[in-house]
Amino acid sequence: MGILDNDTVIVDAILTTIGRQKLANGQPLGITKFAFGDTGVDYTLYNPDHPSGSDSYGSAITSLPMLEAVPDDNVFMRSKLWGTGERNVQNFSFITITSGITATITKVPKETVSNPITIIPTVFPRITNAIFDFKILDYRGVIVPGALTGDRGDAINPSFDYPDPVSITVSGQTLELNANSQQITSQKSFGVEITREGTAPAFVTVTMEVNNIA
Repeated sequence: MGILDNDTVIVDAILTTIGRQKLANGQPLGITKFAFGDTGVDYTLYNPDHPSGSDSYGSAITSLPMLEAVPDDNVFMRSKLWGTGERNVQNFSFITITSGITATITKVPKETVSNPITIIPTVFPRITNAIFDFKILDYRGVIVPGALTGDRGDAINPSFDYPDPVSITVSGQTLELNANSQQITSQKSFGVEITREGTAPAFVTVTMEVNNIA
């Protein structure tokens, strides 16, 4: 991944293998759908108190480095912008986290087990019994009741000291998480992405406390 020169307007595109084959054979690419994302944009930099006035409220955002396109949705399209082109729409659906955007799996005092947490999302406009996809970006040492398969499709429950991060996606109305008992030898934080089709996503940062010593 690299940084683009954001002094000029740039369209940075990467073709898939099939796209390159079509281009080499002189065939049209046949693009029928596209998506926009804002991964890498920090909206907290928006400053309505900027001394230079309204034209500069977002100057810190537009000055951010532009990332080169990467053909991996998990890297470059983690935050997709959604819309269907309707006019006069005041609100699109989005997810909020009722339980908070940060959570800690705490150690039970004088024991080598931990207290579970529950991530509780809500979709606006409110939908009863909405189902969400929860993507745990680093599943090592984490217990997810009922979770059996990871991104590779195999049954996994990787230990805390497993050498490489393993992600897993589960679906449900809420997500309960806990730490494997006696395994957590150092404090660890990982992210959970909460998505729902046609809805702006949300993100929760989870921290696990050490639990290998009573």
